[in-house]
Amino acid sequence: MLFIIIVMFAVLVYIDINYLYFLPLVSHIIFKEYGSYGIIALAPIVLFQEWALLFLSILIFYMTVLSSKLSEAKQLNREMRDQLTEDNMRLKAQRNELMKTHEKDIYMAGLNERNRIARDMHDALGHSLSSSILLIESLQYVKDEETLHHSLKQLQDRLKIGMEDVRHSIHNLYDTSIDLEARIESYLGEMDDYSKEFIYDVNITLTHEQKIDMLSLVREALTNIRKHSNASAFKVIIKEHPKFLALTVKDNGNADKEFNRGMGLQSMTEAVQKYGGVLNTFNDEGFIVHAIFYMEGLGNENSNS
Repeated sequence: MLFIIIVMFAVLVYIDINYLYFLPLVSHIIFKEYGSYGIIALAPIVLFQEWALLFLSILIFYMTVLSSKLSEAKQLNREMRDQLTEDNMRLKAQRNELMKTHEKDIYMAGLNERNRIARDMHDALGHSLSSSILLIESLQYVKDEETLHHSLKQLQDRLKIGMEDVRHSIHNLYDTSIDLEARIESYLGEMDDYSKEFIYDVNITLTHEQKIDMLSLVREALTNIRKHSNASAFKVIIKEHPKFLALTVKDNGNADKEFNRGMGLQSMTEAVQKYGGVLNTFNDEGFIVHAIFYMEGLGNENSNS
């Protein structure tokens, strides 16, 4: 078809040279369909030395190339937009799943704590009360005053022990048993291949959920050190200030190492923003994860520091 078109226009140009002015359009159409073969259609223009027409043809070719590149760029932009939309939907689904898992972990931790306290009260208080009841029942058969006095003293001691057990269990209800410092130290104990330093200076009372969120931050930061960094040492610092509480995890890995900016960073950012805080990650002689929890967001407007 291309050969036939060229031959046809060659004949037309031979009959009437004015057909020569249609060649730029013909070459443009051929270029759109067959690529660089469209240049062949310009041969008669060169033969007849119509330089102005040749210049116009070259300009048309240039505009055609630009148009083609623009179309490719638009197509690539549409594909990237569709891919970003799909990735965003996938990230939202994964974030929702993470939030559900996080809420489930908090619920299970609270449930386990309540079960532990219930067992403590049942084991300690139940034993004290049952033995006291038996002792009271036996007192109605005691005739000797000295024996009665001794039994009452035993009853008093057992009830005191039971009261102490109740006080201890109630205290645990208000002050959750999760020891943030000890739990982080257990995390660090799993990092046997690294030189590590841990600084903990916190006096404020944190809720169960706040401790869970801070533990998740430390756990995620340590996981990224293990998976994505060539560091040999790191430090974890949790320090209370008058207006905020700062949590910092710093390693000595190469600054070129990229932090995992997927769902890990997403969940860490959301955990900090939940309390109105700020999370920053940056390189400074190693990689640093720095979270700031403002006292107002934590519900501790008056700190002890």
